[in-house]
Amino acid sequence: MSTYNQVCPACRSRLRIRTSEGQTPCFRTVYYECTSLVCGAKFSGSQTIEFQLSPSGLEQPLIKLPLAPHAERMQALRFSQPDTDQIDLFDTEESSHA
Repeated sequence: MSTYNQVCPACRSRLRIRTSEGQTPCFRTVYYECTSLVCGAKFSGSQTIEFQLSPSGLEQPLIKLPLAPHAERMQALRFSQPDTDQIDLFDTEESSHA
């Protein structure tokens, strides 16, 4: 799992999340605290989920977000490429597990 460490804008030390409050399924208010004992600054910010990169595997997901512009472009590129006899990586994975 990847972690993103935010830094304190006042002293560049690491920030830690003290708490967060869910406002909606895709929006949270986040409260940060600087880990430097000398600085000790506190901040609030927000965290949002705006797009989906791949669809949910659920039949009826609770929410459907728009496809991210990048993912949409990649999908369009895949569908616009001509058919070839090239074996798809996913086809070989499925056949090896069968």
